[in-house]
Amino acid sequence: MNYFQLLYYAADYVRSAFQQLRFIRYFLKPIVDKQCSTLQYPLSPKEKKKVDFYYPLFNHIVNCENYLCLKGRKLSLVESKRLAILSAMATLYDDLIDEESWETTQYFQIVDRTLPLEQATPKVQLIFALDDELKAIWQPTTNYNNALKTAIEWQVISTKQLQPDISLDEILHISEKKCGYSSLLWAAVLDESWTKEEEQFIYQSGFVGQIVNDLFDVFKDRTDGVYTIVRKADTVQKAAVIFQKECTKLHQLIMQTNAPKPLQIKTIRRMACIHAFGLVSLEHLQQTENKYGIPMNWDLPLRKELVTDMAFWSNKFKLLQYARTMAKWR
Repeated sequence: MNYFQLLYYAADYVRSAFQQLRFIRYFLKPIVDKQCSTLQYPLSPKEKKKVDFYYPLFNHIVNCENYLCLKGRKLSLVESKRLAILSAMATLYDDLIDEESWETTQYFQIVDRTLPLEQATPKVQLIFALDDELKAIWQPTTNYNNALKTAIEWQVISTKQLQPDISLDEILHISEKKCGYSSLLWAAVLDESWTKEEEQFIYQSGFVGQIVNDLFDVFKDRTDGVYTIVRKADTVQKAAVIFQKECTKLHQLIMQTNAPKPLQIKTIRRMACIHAFGLVSLEHLQQTENKYGIPMNWDLPLRKELVTDMAFWSNKFKLLQYARTMAKWR
């Protein structure tokens, strides 16, 4: 991939982001605001950022548009509407799992709308209200409901990452399952029939995406007490080796689908533009490890030594270089 091609993908992401932000402002935000007002349940600034911005933006341009790149198309308007509402619901589910020590069956009762009324907290009531909005435009399929329950189950299991004695292998297993099944959930929302090979690529893309997220969120995860690949790998280099292995596997799975080869290559290149953020972060974390030594005590570094600041032009140029490198991994 040359720099001209790379700029094409970067411009496509920027265009998609602007379009999606406008869509969120005019479609999703009024729905959420209306239901919050009706329930008299104001979202906190942190919740609003995730409900009105982060989740619906990320799931649209990074997850689903990359899946559909293999199909040679973009999201339709009807798909975008249901995906936006579901993205808002997803972040509420995530927060609910973080806040409540419920059994998995109780979260399943929310999906089935069988949760006893006295257990329906304001957040649960908001999920129900958004579920009604969703069903007004789309009837969830059995495949979607099953995928949602599996994703919730692994989200609950992922709370084990708060335990200091969790092993690296356990973290990788949980990350793969949690984000792999979440990716299959988003795919179930789209008007597509996915082959087994395509589902394998979508599942793996979730795992790789979670590693990238973990590499960027080291400071936040340390603050929240979450143990990820970064804090449990013996060295930053070991984390880098794991990351390259999983990215290579993703690209191989894409090439094993029955999609036309030009679309396979386009999908790999488009995803490399996102996953390259992981390599930029790894370089930054390597510098931090070099300063503090091995074994690394992740409680010592300052915020700036853990947060990879993409406002620096040096990191932006590294991103371009790494995207070109990653697109060649097979």
